Amino acid sequence: MEAEIGFVLALARALHRFGTPAHRLEEALANVCASLGLEAETFTTPTAIIISFGKHHDLRTRLMRVEGGELDMGKLAQIDALGDQVIEKAITPTDARARLDAILAAPKQFGRALSTLVHGVTSAGLAVFFGGTLQDVLLAGAIGLTLGLLAQLIARSTDQTRVFELVGAAFAAFAAGVMSSWSPRISPSLVTLAALVILLPGMSLTVAMTELATRNLIAGTARLMSAVIVLLELVVGVALGERAATALVHVRTGVPLPLPEYANWIALVASSLGVAVLVQAQLRAFGWILGACVVGYVGSRYGTAWLGPQMGVLVGAFALGVLSNLYARQLHRPAQVVSVPAVLLLVPGSMGLRGMTSLLDKETLTGIETVFAMFIVATAIVAGLLIANAVFAPRRSL
Repeated sequence: MEAEIGFVLALARALHRFGTPAHRLEEALANVCASLGLEAETFTTPTAIIISFGKHHDLRTRLMRVEGGELDMGKLAQIDALGDQVIEKAITPTDARARLDAILAAPKQFGRALSTLVHGVTSAGLAVFFGGTLQDVLLAGAIGLTLGLLAQLIARSTDQTRVFELVGAAFAAFAAGVMSSWSPRISPSLVTLAALVILLPGMSLTVAMTELATRNLIAGTARLMSAVIVLLELVVGVALGERAATALVHVRTGVPLPLPEYANWIALVASSLGVAVLVQAQLRAFGWILGACVVGYVGSRYGTAWLGPQMGVLVGAFALGVLSNLYARQLHRPAQVVSVPAVLLLVPGSMGLRGMTSLLDKETLTGIETVFAMFIVATAIVAGLLIANAVFAPRRSL
């Protein structure tokens, strides 16, 4: 049983690495262990995995210190396919372990240059959604591109990676403030928010709320606090950048003038494809991801008109959840591959940043209202996804 146990441990670490929620991870490992004839109990958190093998009177327990959060949907799909082959007895655990190591060691599907470029494209697209002018869109794209380059440079050092959110937020706020002094049509707060959306922990917040809703309380609480800490780092960074810009130039606050309606659809397509590249999705999933982003966007717009700005996102989350589950049924791959990129465009991280910034500026009432609204929106997204799973289940662990 040593080969089987070794494969299960390696599989657990790999699935956790690519952001699999606790309830999905534990269910997937239970299915694999059952197919291999292993009796096992699993407990996962964002930083640790504990698995006990054997009978209750003779347990062998393994504790693994892990770090997750890497978004690579292409490798996740390959690992899921490998798990299916093990369950179907099409490959031995020993060979599967070697294949798994090869998948993890393989280079990313999209290189650094393209990943850096789509940071700018996605930021520019989100500036359109926020109602920015053409100048706002161009500046947000330029700052997003710079942040993408900065992310590639500091990824080589663990110590530098830990301060990336702080440094990136400070740079974005400073650049937006300085550029606003040259053009009255630039809204620095809008540009800063659009450029930082990729760094916001909205996805972590949504996964945390999902884990709490599925009664994985320790995992959900730990992930929720991690998201709050990242938000606070971004707020401090934005405050530093704004103060530095104000000390050097006269920062203007432009009035956003939304672009024509067709610009939103162009931005939606560009942002959807950009996010698909950022999460390293396989090319065959791009059409599904674009479709999920579109139905999520349309559903949220109609839902907002029907249920209001906070609960309306539930309709969009339900629509993209159904489409993601359809993808899982048709292609026999994880629904996460499609749902994660689409949810990234719905997550309420921007609301959290605005709320924390208001609290920092001593606008207590506004800040508390905005932060509370952020949790309501996150809960609505989770509710939409859970309802989609109940109505049209993916029939898969992941």
